[in-house]
Amino acid sequence: MLAVYSCFGTGVAAADNAAARANRIAYDSAIKCAVANSLAGDDRHDAGDDAGATAYKAKSRRSFDLTYALGDKLGYSEKQIAHDLDFAQLSEMPKMMRDKSYFLKTAATCKALKLM
Repeated sequence: MLAVYSCFGTGVAAADNAAARANRIAYDSAIKCAVANSLAGDDRHDAGDDAGATAYKAKSRRSFDLTYALGDKLGYSEKQIAHDLDFAQLSEMPKMMRDKSYFLKTAATCKALKLM
């Protein structure tokens, strides 16, 4: 009986770990999408498309809010989430600006996730 209970407990732990991994992947994706949408919004603004810029800024906000919701689910503090967002802004934004294919790949992922 102990072996059955032990196996059951391992299955629950594995399911919890899988859910945590899935939430972490979603969290990381939401962060990148917030940055990508912000960049796309800036590009639309620079091109004189204020409606497009506003739409991307709203999507960036949605990704930002999702980041906080997922971070909370993962047990992260608001300070940690803010740090992760700031770090992504500093590291991802230059990559996306420098490498068009990286930005397009990120944008495609964000679109598939309905975050762009």
